[in-house]
Formats: sequence, C-alpha cells, structure tokens
Amino acid sequence: MIPLYLLHVTAVQHSESMLWTFLTCNVFVVTAGIVFMYKLFTQKKVRNAGIVFGIAIAINYILIAILGDPFDLLG
Repeated sequence: MIPLYLLHVTAVQHSESMLWTFLTCNVFVVTAGIVFMYKLFTQKKVRNAGIVFGIAIAINYILIAILGDPFDLLG
C-alpha cells in the first residue's frame, strides 16, 4: 500500500504517456526527498539536494495543477 501513497498520480484519467510522465516525476520526487533527508540527518552538505528536491516538488505540483484535478493537490 505504501507505493500507492508515494506514487499517487491523479484521479483524472490520462493517456498512458501522460501517466508515465506523472509516475516518472513522482519517482524522482520521492528519490530526491530520500536523498535530501539522508543528507540532512547525516549533516552533510545539503544545499544542492534541497534545491533539487524543491524544484522536483514544484514541477510535480505544476503538472498536477495543469493536467490533473485541483483536489489532487490536497492530498
């Protein structure tokens, strides 16, 4: 059940290529978040990881806002 929560896409039906775009973006967000948290808790240089994670989250929200349902942004 955890992968379904981590890779939540949208409630709106999309073409298969758009679905793969959402899934790829969500996998990148989850991976960037894990790297960011690891570097943060091990007190390593975290600036670049934080910037990449922030950009990935912003792109993900923009994709959902444009191509998805606004209620998907609520969680």
